[in-house]
Amino acid sequence: MVNMFEKILLPISSEFYPRNAMRRGVFLAEKFGSSIKILYIIEEKTLKKADRISDIYRTQYEKEETESNMEQEYLSVADRIVFEDAKKFFDGKGIQFDGKVIKGEFSDVIKDEIERERYDLILMGFEKGCLLHYRILENSDIPIWIESAAEGREVILAVCSNLAPNQKVPEISVELSRTLGWELRMLYVVDTQDRVEVDKTGLRSGRKSEEELMSAGKSFLEEMTRNGIKASMVKGILEKETIKAAKKIGAGLVVVGREQKKTGIMGLSFKTVKKKLVEKCNYSILFVN
Repeated sequence: MVNMFEKILLPISSEFYPRNAMRRGVFLAEKFGSSIKILYIIEEKTLKKADRISDIYRTQYEKEETESNMEQEYLSVADRIVFEDAKKFFDGKGIQFDGKVIKGEFSDVIKDEIERERYDLILMGFEKGCLLHYRILENSDIPIWIESAAEGREVILAVCSNLAPNQKVPEISVELSRTLGWELRMLYVVDTQDRVEVDKTGLRSGRKSEEELMSAGKSFLEEMTRNGIKASMVKGILEKETIKAAKKIGAGLVVVGREQKKTGIMGLSFKTVKKKLVEKCNYSILFVN
């Protein structure tokens, strides 16, 4: 898998500047020979909020003038801080990068951008108070790297389970381990909340017994062992076991696949798994979609 992250998209919200994500971009670009595009997004919701606050007291002209002034201020921040910072980070390293400023809603702007251009990775910072930014997690086929402020060890925790095809995670994790020179540890979680198996096409089976799920997990571990990968298995709740294992080894990166988890009486998709991991796991996460 040559040049796995050849072209990286680095979106930055006007509400939050993830400088650590910029550093990670340098790290990945040097390792993979990547080019980087910085997308500075002026958040429309911030402009609308200011508009609502002044709604009673100002004329339409005054509100439009306020919005225009705020936009100019954000553009100034983008030029003075973000793009100047990028030059310091990237130019000295010989890394190719480009930048663009656009107004809109964070996840929607990213979605439009990846439909216009081809990218191999979306690299984002993490801000606990802005989980709405991570709606893109459910709508992107491109791997998404959420960079945490906490620094882990040079260890990759690759998470597989009965709820995913378990093909991309081992493949990408092995390549990352080789390229970065990091240790790789594989964890197989038998999720006791949703006792089904997901096949290579992403289809869910009927309900399985715990013994059947454990047997499938053991077969997976045997395959990993034959390939020289250190692997272990646990049973429990996928997101809780992932967070626990990441904390135990101080993972520098957690790799998670397309988990087809459903829960509840109606069997509704459990779409909060990724958001829970982003919010509660203190280590960087790569979602392989």
